[in-house]
Amino acid sequence: MSSGYVRTLVETWLNELTVPYYPTVNEDQNPQDDIWCTAEFSSAFRESTTFCGGYTTEEGDVEVVYWGRPGIGEDTLIAALEADMVILMAKRDLTQKLVLLNRTAPFEYTSGSAEEGYGLSVEIDYQLYE
Repeated sequence: MSSGYVRTLVETWLNELTVPYYPTVNEDQNPQDDIWCTAEFSSAFRESTTFCGGYTTEEGDVEVVYWGRPGIGEDTLIAALEADMVILMAKRDLTQKLVLLNRTAPFEYTSGSAEEGYGLSVEIDYQLYE
């Protein structure tokens, strides 16, 4: 789990994408959209430093998962994901506390027809300075 600052800001940014965002952590969601996304947050570590002003740094990743209704095909989902990642990776924290570093290529989140929907995801590395 990432800190509240990371979750709040990234979820704000996700709500500004073209594909609808639905929070699914401890929430029951059943979107009717053809394509929608959600996010899972993970912190690799958090530490305090005694140099550079005594900051606390947190590093982790946000896995953004795109879901498509059955039969939509992977091309439509990949196109939506890749277009939104251009938008998301261009976001900047005005307080300069949170930095999105890089992202992975899309990979399959589900095994196709064995699931109720088809999912692709991208992991985005971040650093937080407080």
